[in-house]
Amino acid sequence: MNLVFNHKPSAIYTLWQAFRSRKSRFEAAEEMPVIHARRAGLRIEHRHLKAFYEICHVGPLPFLHILYPLTLCYPYMMRILCRREMPFSLFKVLNTRTSITMFRAIRPDEVFDIDCYNAPVRIVSKGLEADIISEVRAGDEKVWQNITTYFLRGRFGQGEKSYTLPRLAPIADAPVIKEWYLPAKDRFRFARVSGDTNGLHYGAPYARMQGFKRDFAQPIRIVAECVSSLPDLGVERPLRLDFFLKGPVYYESTLVLKHKRKRNSDRFDLYSRGNAKPCISGELCSV
Repeated sequence: MNLVFNHKPSAIYTLWQAFRSRKSRFEAAEEMPVIHARRAGLRIEHRHLKAFYEICHVGPLPFLHILYPLTLCYPYMMRILCRREMPFSLFKVLNTRTSITMFRAIRPDEVFDIDCYNAPVRIVSKGLEADIISEVRAGDEKVWQNITTYFLRGRFGQGEKSYTLPRLAPIADAPVIKEWYLPAKDRFRFARVSGDTNGLHYGAPYARMQGFKRDFAQPIRIVAECVSSLPDLGVERPLRLDFFLKGPVYYESTLVLKHKRKRNSDRFDLYSRGNAKPCISGELCSV
């Protein structure tokens, strides 16, 4: 199935589709089609890139930040997740981890083609997982790829015995390289920049209704600043970034970034002051 777009999908219409097509049960016997959401000939708007730099406190950079292309792909990813053919509701799944590969330095003036598509679901010990894969090409060359994993809690049968959940080794004893305060501003502005328009990220009353302390930041925003705070970022070399979302990063909190340098990678954990467990764990490495 192909969904072809000539412009950025409407966030309001995406949410309407998600509401209309929501499902409450997953049937293991269901066949899930591969759905592609494609956009050709995309050019980056200068003001969009500038807003990303400003809100995430990165750059400006001569080449694209490794997180930035995710803001271009995210609206198309959401169009896949909200389809009736998907075996679960967009409102019930959680983004648990992301793996990004930037195959080379990417200039902001290049012309891009985007292709986002879903992979088959996996039954795991506490629920099921579904990957949404996003590829960005410049001409015939794949320059960037992302795999975002979504998780639905529940019992759905026997999981794959050969599958092991990816993990990162703890670095609790690592030194602190940065502390900063996350203000409650630019919340809705970044929703428009990132394409992640979930009300949990800019509506405190709605977030409390859903069981959270208050609204919390989009992962793209926080991880971008974490990565840019690492020593010797090296945006001109091929990179791979893996990060795991372990808890919400609430606005109006003090954030603490720990870092440990390995042979060919930078391992980092982000904490919220007063919380002994990391909110985000990640690793940036050369490829």
